[in-house]
Amino acid sequence: MTAQYETIDYQVTDPVAVVTLNRPDRLNAWLPAMATEVRDAVTKAEADKRVVGVVITGAGRAFCAGGDLKGLTLDDLRHRPTTGDERPGSSSDPAGPFDYLITLRKPVIAAVNGPAIGMGAVLALWADLRFMADGAFLSMGFSQRGTVAEGGCSWLLPRLIGYSAALDLLFSSRRVYGAEALRLGLVNATFPDGKLLDAATGYVRDLAANCSPASLATIKRQVYRDLHSSLREASATARELLAEAVEGDDIKEGWQAYLEKRPASYRRIGE
Repeated sequence: MTAQYETIDYQVTDPVAVVTLNRPDRLNAWLPAMATEVRDAVTKAEADKRVVGVVITGAGRAFCAGGDLKGLTLDDLRHRPTTGDERPGSSSDPAGPFDYLITLRKPVIAAVNGPAIGMGAVLALWADLRFMADGAFLSMGFSQRGTVAEGGCSWLLPRLIGYSAALDLLFSSRRVYGAEALRLGLVNATFPDGKLLDAATGYVRDLAANCSPASLATIKRQVYRDLHSSLREASATARELLAEAVEGDDIKEGWQAYLEKRPASYRRIGE
């Protein structure tokens, strides 16, 4: 299944939705239209019961080379809406430009196939997981353009790699390639350039074959919400959620499948 967009490509091959930033002649540089289309595609994936997980990648040799400075003016920056509380998982809405990725009930993987700079790097940070091609790199880029740490990256990056390493990347805007990104914890895994997309989609297929989509959705919600909870609060919430799960079908199916030594058959999420 393919949906028609101007700046992205969207395809679903059960159980994976692949969103491809599709301006390869501009290294997939970010435009407001792209923001609208990516969100629309992810919304479609949320409602599609075939989709267990979403992969976001780039066409050609880049993931996303940051904002398209030829299509962006300083006046655009002056009139960007403020977002208030920028803590992912907080009650304020929106929390940032890609907050819908963390509220999505399905896992989101950024398959960073090439340079991810500025807003391209921010987009990758908002994904649940990041897989990276060996030859790709991330660069925050903002300090080299005289701007600020945009899009919630000043909140996200320290939580991924620690505040000192985050400040290094934000101060210097230097390029971080696969091996270092993996060592820092900036990405979950690296792969040879030609194997990246297969690895990302394969991860989702493995989830679909072995895991409860409802369980994945609940765990994802727990993790982001518990970023702002105490250990006591997180444990109490887990007990409440477990009590609900025990009354549901998935835990019964998972238990029975284990006893019968067969693959479990779980219902998908979507309309």
